[in-house]
Amino acid sequence: MPNAAKEVKRISYESPQEMYRSTSGILLNSRTVVEKQEFVSTGILTYAEGDILEIEISDYKAFDLGDSVKMTVYSPGGVYTFQSTVVAKDHGALMVINPPQNQKRFAEKRENPRVEVEQSGQLLAIAYESGGEEELPATVPLDIRNVSVSGVGFILQSDLSLAKHMTAEVKLDLGFEMACRLEIIRSEPGDAGTYYGARYVEMPFEKANTLRAFVLKKQVEQHFSSKQSTKLKRVFK
Repeated sequence: MPNAAKEVKRISYESPQEMYRSTSGILLNSRTVVEKQEFVSTGILTYAEGDILEIEISDYKAFDLGDSVKMTVYSPGGVYTFQSTVVAKDHGALMVINPPQNQKRFAEKRENPRVEVEQSGQLLAIAYESGGEEELPATVPLDIRNVSVSGVGFILQSDLSLAKHMTAEVKLDLGFEMACRLEIIRSEPGDAGTYYGARYVEMPFEKANTLRAFVLKKQVEQHFSSKQSTKLKRVFK
């Protein structure tokens, strides 16, 4: 084979129990082979959350954004092979899609990662758990603080109080307009107003796909930003 696989040198752990585990249950620090047409290389799985996997790999420059790749993860729990796509790359690392069927194989319970944002929205109407609905005389502004593919966190700029299990008709501005219905899951008073955590209960299919792409983009950006910040802290220690 013209391009032999190259190993990335990292600390080896004698006991699998000493390896770090990601929030989505995938065993990190596992040897991972990344293969595309006529090229194969080996790296280490270093990040796994939601729809994203990161592999530290010395041959990252050989891969382009959008490349279709075959992934083989050698974990103490077994060998996992799946198809994926390169969605981002940084110095010494690739980020690829973690397909939904793969997430189910690797973890009993999957948490959807929330990404921090500074976006806005509007509260249009509310419905009580008992069934009564109330259309507001004027829209109420929302400060959106975090978003995931399953829910949203926001601060309500109003004295209006939302109780747990109430539903709300909202319009979110995430760089694209998204109207949806939310169920209030929790609330927490704060200096800037009451923070609410909510889950989507009604959302058009096409909007769900757009939201997933938005969260994916933000997740990649924030992960690389966090890595860069960590590197700078180590330099200036």
